[in-house]
Amino acid sequence: MPRTVRAPGTARNRPARGGYHAGMSPAPEHPLLRGERVWLRPLETADILESSIDDVELGHYSGFRRPFSRAESERFAQMLASQGETTMNFVICEMGEERGIGGIGLRDIDRLNGSAEVSVFIFDRSRWGKGFGTDAMLALLDFAFGEMRLERVWLRTFDYNERAVRSYEKAGFVKEALLRHDRWHRGAYGDTHLMAILRSEWEAQERPRSWEH
Repeated sequence: MPRTVRAPGTARNRPARGGYHAGMSPAPEHPLLRGERVWLRPLETADILESSIDDVELGHYSGFRRPFSRAESERFAQMLASQGETTMNFVICEMGEERGIGGIGLRDIDRLNGSAEVSVFIFDRSRWGKGFGTDAMLALLDFAFGEMRLERVWLRTFDYNERAVRSYEKAGFVKEALLRHDRWHRGAYGDTHLMAILRSEWEAQERPRSWEH
């Protein structure tokens, strides 16, 4: 999945001491942003991993072509953790747990036109293919449409990431365009899908909203 919310080496993949970060409260019993199985907490710079990402499959799906140094990861994480008017990033945690299993966020938030780009990535490989990414996406869509009053949420994904496409379609996204030969990767050009969901399509979904769990 391209342009993930997570920097190489962000979102700590093991429990922190004294809450999800020292000096902070543990996982809440009734989190503000949640799905059926996950809850979302703001990304902190302390979510940086001790080592940079160097797993070939993680890099393949996240869009990173090379390992990153600790200093590079820290600079990128600090940028991502700087929440503002145009960016909101979160760490995905299982309900009742403090440990992050992935990241999700909104960027290029356009308040005037009511749109934003979303990105999501499950970096805990033991959680792949189990619906955690879809659940996190639904929770974030509830926040985007139900609280931020957005009209359109969109994303990009590589053509070879079929699992991601299926997850996005489950969450209500539809393919809007295909950017042909948009990315050079592993010695060949690949295509990128543009997908989006509109407010009316979110409203038509028959499921509990984040605040109804």
